[in-house]
Amino acid sequence: MSMPQEPSLATSTPPDRTVADATCTACGCLCDDLIVKTEGGRIIEAVNACEIGRRWYFADHAHEGLPAATIEGRPVEPTVALDRAAEILGQARAPIVLGLTRTTTETVATALAIADRIGAVVDPDTSDGDRARLLATQRVGRVSATLGEVKNRADVVLFWGVDPVVTHPRHWERYSVEPHGRFVPDGRAGRTIVVVNASRTATAERADQFVPVAPEAQLAVLTTLRALLRGASPDPGRVERTTGLDLKTLRGLIDRLKAAKYGAWFYDARLGSGSGGAARIEAALALVRDLNSFTRFVILGLGGPGNPAGAEAALTWQTGSPSSVSLTRGSPRTMPGVTSAEALLAGGRADAALIVAEGELQELSEAARAHLERIPRIVIGPKATAPGSAATVGLDAATYGIDAGGTVMRSDGVVLPLRPPLNPSTPTDREWLQALETRIHSHVS
Repeated sequence: MSMPQEPSLATSTPPDRTVADATCTACGCLCDDLIVKTEGGRIIEAVNACEIGRRWYFADHAHEGLPAATIEGRPVEPTVALDRAAEILGQARAPIVLGLTRTTTETVATALAIADRIGAVVDPDTSDGDRARLLATQRVGRVSATLGEVKNRADVVLFWGVDPVVTHPRHWERYSVEPHGRFVPDGRAGRTIVVVNASRTATAERADQFVPVAPEAQLAVLTTLRALLRGASPDPGRVERTTGLDLKTLRGLIDRLKAAKYGAWFYDARLGSGSGGAARIEAALALVRDLNSFTRFVILGLGGPGNPAGAEAALTWQTGSPSSVSLTRGSPRTMPGVTSAEALLAGGRADAALIVAEGELQELSEAARAHLERIPRIVIGPKATAPGSAATVGLDAATYGIDAGGTVMRSDGVVLPLRPPLNPSTPTDREWLQALETRIHSHVS
């Protein structure tokens, strides 16, 4: 397959238009029912968007005044920047590919092709919560479903340690609580909503039951619930000391979950953050699995903004593992805690980085971020060439869902198309990567 030698840099100002069924990537809901209107090359309206979505659409996505490419902050011709990036990656002995969660799945696949060619480590999941989630899922498995199935069937919904009314505003109305489903025709009136959290949240205020659980007691609560589900009779005093809840409350909670015709449990990566995170997620996954001996119950993550599920899926399709994959030996291998971005950077073992669409790099430890700042970095993404950028080589790219198309994956595995309302005025990140791959091929051949 031939690759472009250099991406196109300019397009004309698009006509005013209205784009129906646009997909918003501002939060994990990935709402795909938006109507986005443009005027004079600017977005002026985003019908159906929540406040988070409106902030995303109305943010400054313009590229006027920004150079297409920079080296050490100095504007250069794109060909010069691409050659320098190819030289850095081609000569690197321990390169690493980061970011990938704020772009399209097609872009991730192109970045993986480069990683394979240069023998890099690829890790889109840089938070300890995400690593814990993946490890727990690999050990225990996960009883899952699509959000459409939850909408149509769930009569009991549990939000564990999350506050979707604030973080995922349309989750409540589109997927989990308010929608009228095929087997829940009364919508909210036909559902029981339970919230488990450390404090009373906005979601808890709207729920039917709130159970306060301190962060340090979550594992004890989860294991006690599982024991009660299996018919155990634990000592009431010991239960209260370890969980902070009386045995009657926990029995009532497990009875409510067992009584569901169809239950849905929602959580996020914070359950896996900190010490013992993988054990907490594993306990939740195992509890939901055991609930299926009594009824139908599923567990889903709320999902982060962008396309983290798509990045993990593309990596799994091509390497067999969703994160921390090393391609240094010509075949993929993964060793959690050894081939992760955090371990490689904190240990000073990476000598060059390709960062695509940034992602959640702030989740890296201080030591890892410090080393990342010391090594050459090729950054491809929106505003990568803005003043103050610390990129060794910066390549300004169009924004996915705004002026770049492709597909993304919702946290439940459903693939959604992006329908950008604006035409790109700068190359997409995928076009930059394709041009970079061509040059790397010539450097390493």
